[in-house]
Amino acid sequence: MKYDKEAVRIFKALGDATRYRIMKMLMERGELSCADFDNEFKLSKPAMSHHYRILENAGLIETRKDGLHIYIRARAELVEKFLPNFTKTHLKK
Repeated sequence: MKYDKEAVRIFKALGDATRYRIMKMLMERGELSCADFDNEFKLSKPAMSHHYRILENAGLIETRKDGLHIYIRARAELVEKFLPNFTKTHLKK
């Protein structure tokens, strides 16, 4: 049952196009700063924060602060647990 709830949270988080693109970028490039995403997405900072929060609550990302900068990385092991071959299937070749 816990596995089911976790799966639903993950799939709901990835069901949004912006969050899906964020995860693809992280899986492709590794750790990125919020500024990196600002260059890719034409959304407000509060809107991006909302997306980060949903991904973090689903357990898909981890954040760390370094001075004034926030860095985000994917929890690749969790992505691969629920979406085997995500990297192979969804990332640029």
